[in-house]
Amino acid sequence: MFNNTITKCVGSICRKSALGIAAIALLFMTDTGNAAAFQDSEMKQNGTELPGLIAYQTDANNQTLISFEVSNVTLARALHLLAEQLNVGLSYNPQTMPFQLVSISRSNTSVYEILYELLDGTNLEPTVPPSWDVIVIREKDAELTEDFYQDTIRGTVVDSRTGEGIPGVTVMIFGTQLGTATDMNGDYQINLQTREDILVFSAIGYTSVQIAVGDQDVINVELREDTVILDDLIITGYTRQRRADVSTAISSVPNVSEQLNRPITNFEDLLQGTVPGVTVIREGGDPTRESNVIIRGQGTLGSTAPLWVIDGVPYSGPSPNPRDIESIEILKDAAAAAIYGARASSGVILVTTRRGQSPTPRVELDYMRGYQQAVNLPEALTAPEYQSAQTNAHLHAGDPPPAGHNPLLNPWGSVQRTNWMDEVFRTAEYDNMNMRVSGQYSNLNYMTSFGYQGENGVLRNTFNQRLSWRLKTDFDVNDRLSLGQNFYINHRENRGTNTTSDFSGIITSAIFMNPAAPVYDPVTEFHGSVPFELSQFAGAYGDVYNPVALLERDNDKRENLSINANVYGRVNLLENLSFRSTFNILWRENSIKAFSPIRQEIGRSTPENVLTHDESRDFNWMWDQQIDYIQDFGPHSIAVTGVYSADYRSNEFFSVNFRGFENESDFFRYISNAGDTSRPGSGGAWEDIMLSVVGIVNYSFDDRYFIGGSIRRDVSSRLPEGNRSDIFPSLSGAWKISSERFFDVDMIDMLKVRFSWGEIGNINSVSRTAFASPLSRTLSQIGEPAQRPLAFFANEVANPNLQWERTETYNAGIDLHMLRDRVIFTAEYYEKFTRGVILRNAPNTHQGMGNGPLINAGDVSNKGIEFSATYRGQVGQLAYSLGGNFSKNNNELITFGNYDADVIRHGDSVRGVLFPFQSEPGQALRSYYLIPSSGIFQSQAEIDSYVGPDGARIQPNARPGDLRFVDTNGDGRITSADKVYMGSAIPDVTYGFSVYLNYRDFDFSTFLQGVSGNKNFFGYKYNAYQAAIQPYNMDRKALNAWSPENTNTNIPVMSTQDPNANYGTESDWYLYDASYLRIRNMTLGYTVPQSILTRVGPRVTARVYASVDNLHTFTSYPGIDPEIGDRIDSAFYPQGRTFVFGINLGF
Repeated sequence: MFNNTITKCVGSICRKSALGIAAIALLFMTDTGNAAAFQDSEMKQNGTELPGLIAYQTDANNQTLISFEVSNVTLARALHLLAEQLNVGLSYNPQTMPFQLVSISRSNTSVYEILYELLDGTNLEPTVPPSWDVIVIREKDAELTEDFYQDTIRGTVVDSRTGEGIPGVTVMIFGTQLGTATDMNGDYQINLQTREDILVFSAIGYTSVQIAVGDQDVINVELREDTVILDDLIITGYTRQRRADVSTAISSVPNVSEQLNRPITNFEDLLQGTVPGVTVIREGGDPTRESNVIIRGQGTLGSTAPLWVIDGVPYSGPSPNPRDIESIEILKDAAAAAIYGARASSGVILVTTRRGQSPTPRVELDYMRGYQQAVNLPEALTAPEYQSAQTNAHLHAGDPPPAGHNPLLNPWGSVQRTNWMDEVFRTAEYDNMNMRVSGQYSNLNYMTSFGYQGENGVLRNTFNQRLSWRLKTDFDVNDRLSLGQNFYINHRENRGTNTTSDFSGIITSAIFMNPAAPVYDPVTEFHGSVPFELSQFAGAYGDVYNPVALLERDNDKRENLSINANVYGRVNLLENLSFRSTFNILWRENSIKAFSPIRQEIGRSTPENVLTHDESRDFNWMWDQQIDYIQDFGPHSIAVTGVYSADYRSNEFFSVNFRGFENESDFFRYISNAGDTSRPGSGGAWEDIMLSVVGIVNYSFDDRYFIGGSIRRDVSSRLPEGNRSDIFPSLSGAWKISSERFFDVDMIDMLKVRFSWGEIGNINSVSRTAFASPLSRTLSQIGEPAQRPLAFFANEVANPNLQWERTETYNAGIDLHMLRDRVIFTAEYYEKFTRGVILRNAPNTHQGMGNGPLINAGDVSNKGIEFSATYRGQVGQLAYSLGGNFSKNNNELITFGNYDADVIRHGDSVRGVLFPFQSEPGQALRSYYLIPSSGIFQSQAEIDSYVGPDGARIQPNARPGDLRFVDTNGDGRITSADKVYMGSAIPDVTYGFSVYLNYRDFDFSTFLQGVSGNKNFFGYKYNAYQAAIQPYNMDRKALNAWSPENTNTNIPVMSTQDPNANYGTESDWYLYDASYLRIRNMTLGYTVPQSILTRVGPRVTARVYASVDNLHTFTSYPGIDPEIGDRIDSAFYPQGRTFVFGINLGF
């Protein structure tokens, strides 16, 4: 009964269709025709929507080679068995299917050949949509009717070399989901929407071709073989290689286009958690700050910033517009990065920007609107709690409470008037708009883009705005000559604020500020002045500034304008020999204007205003001359590249500050309005140049063995004569085991092992005057009346023997592709040694100079492992992609060499009291060096029993409720000698996970990122938990301080005196595990169906989406945010949770 119903339905549909191929297919059919399941779906074939079925998970494509054998079965049964083996659906009209028995036995044969052999002698032919999710069997020469088509294009697609037709070529209408595929002879026919349509011809192993239809009725196409598509081509520096041929440590950032669907503020956000071995550290959520990127560990005490190379040109300007980016490659080992010499000691980030693809102009608009909120903020005590806490703190110290904290004497101070955290934070708006126009015209390829980003910070009056414009063109003058240019201009304007200071940081001040004080003076209606009621008790409330006044009245405005332009010319001298010349200019101007007004605060005032104005200008030009030779000799392939590069840089800067402005409004904050202009400014200028010669050779044999090498000689004016030049070589090799004749594992597509070694230099830490003694003018006043004489002094000791830092790396890796590239796995092991680390030695006071010389002193080691894996699959109409990466790095300072000290005590501190960081051989750089603690003394008996070898109390000043410190050296005292190393702020483990799902017109993605093995020094506790430094307000957690009634706590007793130095001891009481796992992003999108958009225009596309950033962070860290870098946490600017709604339009 069921079968008859299907047959009648199919027959009815077929009789109504001029094509005669629309059919309802079965998910599974037995020999008797019984259906196991039935489901409706839609497919598009030949430009027409047809009812059909996707019966199985898609595994096939037009190049799939299979083995297939059946004997004496019906044709219908054979087709079902073939579809089942391929894991695809099958659709046909039972009324046109002949009842005949067939037999076939084929191995390593294309799917199309098997289909045509099965259908030989019938009036049927196969056709497959571009998605290759179903095989449709239709009648030959079916007539087209105007019910479905108005215009039809026919043609043949052939191989340009052999002239033979290519079966299975995908023919699509650009910007739509409408398409078809060529038959066994390479013939096709497709219906048009309009004569303005563009046809896209693509096939695996061939270069895609796009052709505008216009008035043509027949379009014949020649496709050229393209090995790039057979295996992705990636940029490896000055050259390009197939990914399968790469023998060095190069990683690609996955799913760049998908990541751009979330609110990416800075380029570095694309790297965080997506590439193993790359650590991105965001120091809070300040919109004016860019992230720090560390590749494979910290190898120096100087700059660890990697080299950016954009479209083949080294770049040192502000972060480019992320929406311009097409792909990103990371060169992680010296063998890969050595071709960039001294600039690449910390790794290289290669960025390729978008270019035109459509034969006609294509306009794309992206807009997103978002809202950001701060989360996990600290809470301050209310006014009554504040008075009570301060009273108890004085009583615990044995002191009488001041009148200001007595609610009977000061009832005004017990009234809660202001929640200062609510006053300084806000819900911030986020806007991002980008427009691109791209295309191809004759031999011209062009792309221009405009971008605007407006990001308000979650702290009041902080923001970041960016405007950018890019114009990129490539022009093939003829077969021998190509010209191109890339012009980029970027303007940034932002206003930040101080959140890191433990004296006047905004968040710290919001906690400190008296909750009884109003934001504005009730009499003058002006914030920052002192209400009369509060002024009577000013000394009881500390020297804190009004944080709202700081945000509203202070001004720290920064502007940056950068212009980057490069042009190139490429000439094919011979068939395999080419020459390219590239000239690049980068000009950058930075301006900082900071104005601090007069303040009248509760316990702190600033009687004079001041304007500080800093300006700097950078200019850089670079000229590269490159020659390339590529030749194949049978199974041998060789590529040789030679480069000569000249890189010039200059800078000039000045800084001035003036005081005494009578009018403090924005319109008068200029130098000419200052009352006091007697203070001298400072300034200077420098320039340097680097000349380089590079040679690169890559050789491969029979797609099995690969050898690469490079050698680079750099000459830098920064180093003293005699040490200015050095040579940096590299060598790498790979063995593609899967290409060996003995390797026959069907499920493995590629298996490759690779090894590399290389050396690279570094002078990023070297000043332009390191080998000389620069002179500075003295600002000292002498005589009566006081005068500043024209006098100079040498402020730095020269080192004529200074040399390059050298980084040597060893790398071993394995690349595995399985199940038709559904599974891709990579594993790496590396060792990275930096020798001759440049440090500034201790000054020699006898020479009368404040700074010692720069010397080559330290050796640093980084060793680690990296893993990454992706899996792509499809179940019915649900396509999915899963990805993950993991890396672990071990950092160690090996030796100080001839450095004059045994350790380096780093200057980061909490109020100049706590200095937690120290570097010493045998430990990681910038390790924590602290005294261990072991809980809180609960009684005087515990204090008395904690004695040293001589029987004396180890902590004689302790009281019940004080911290107990560990006497690690057993000398009976708590001193700096009891300090031990307790880990590092830099994580040794980083990881990330991503999920991408597509179902019909919906897409969903989520991205998780985390770190482990790092610790944070929570210096905020020194300010916000302690009652002894000033009578500030405190964090609500301070209420959990020890008392006889509250002994189950780790917070010491609240007291205005601290004889035990609970807060003043550099101990692990401040140290916390800062590991975290963060749901970095979650996005849901919907692509508007083409059937709707065709009413608007033939090539219109639209997608809407909603996204949330920083959805949740899993961590045990008690601070606002564990992600602060290797800094002391004094209440950093928090990363907000951002909700975004966006739309992508194309036409």
